[in-house]
Amino acid sequence: MTVYTVFTGGTISCSAKGGVLSPDNKNGYLLLDLAKQAGVKAAFVTAQPYTILSENLGAAHLQALRKCLQAAIDSGYDRIIVTHGTDTLAYTAAYLDLTLGNSGAAIVLVSANYPLADERSNGLPNFLAAAQFLTTGERGVFVAYRNAGEAAAAIHRGSRVLPHTPYDDRVFSLFDMPFGTVCDGVFTRNPGYSEGNREDFSDCELNGTVLFVRPYVGVVYPVLTESVKAVLLEGWHSGTLPVESEALRQFCRAAAEKQISVFLTGHQEGFAYESKNAFAALGIKPLPPMSPVAAYMRLWLTRL
Repeated sequence: MTVYTVFTGGTISCSAKGGVLSPDNKNGYLLLDLAKQAGVKAAFVTAQPYTILSENLGAAHLQALRKCLQAAIDSGYDRIIVTHGTDTLAYTAAYLDLTLGNSGAAIVLVSANYPLADERSNGLPNFLAAAQFLTTGERGVFVAYRNAGEAAAAIHRGSRVLPHTPYDDRVFSLFDMPFGTVCDGVFTRNPGYSEGNREDFSDCELNGTVLFVRPYVGVVYPVLTESVKAVLLEGWHSGTLPVESEALRQFCRAAAEKQISVFLTGHQEGFAYESKNAFAALGIKPLPPMSPVAAYMRLWLTRL
């Protein structure tokens, strides 16, 4: 098995320097050596389109990574591992799933909660789980990640990964429903996992500006500039919004005047409070259940 391995930085690549953690390009190759020592029988072909701490991720990085992966796929590589930081893992996973998820390749993103030199790190177990998963014949974009205290590494569909919560390095799927798990070198598909028709954004590029507004008490809505093509409002956990707020009402009126579409993520069908009745009048369009990050990336790729 040949695995095309792409290094992009993140904690999994870091070493301690001057009292801080900084990306160290040598750690990518250390990871491959450790994987071979652990029994992974694969030939590794490597690439490094950029090296960053993932909190610095931007559109240019996403596009460079996609270009790198597409070139690898066009060259015949269909088993790919991407090492990545955890902070923006969900964004890259969703973007790649939407744009390359139907490419016929298996792409698995791997990150770490601590640097490889730290005994608490799950970087190597995550990489080993990804390598094992690549032998199954499954295709698409996934994330392999073992949460602290768990024996199995979960395999998450890329577009279903939820963003990290503060002070928590664990990774979860939408509705806590991963694609499957790898435990003791064996992949088991989750019998409860299901999905509908998968969207294909392979012909789309990131374009325009999408405002992503998350909920908090007393939320202040931003000014809508001419560059904004869409607004994504994240609801509370029950999919509600403060529809009695004059600030929200003014914001929605301004969006309507500028012909800017306003979408809601987090809404659940069959579980509605009275606030739902105001969505249509305010011009708010609820999206079907999906990770808020995937909803954001989907809008960023869509020409509205």
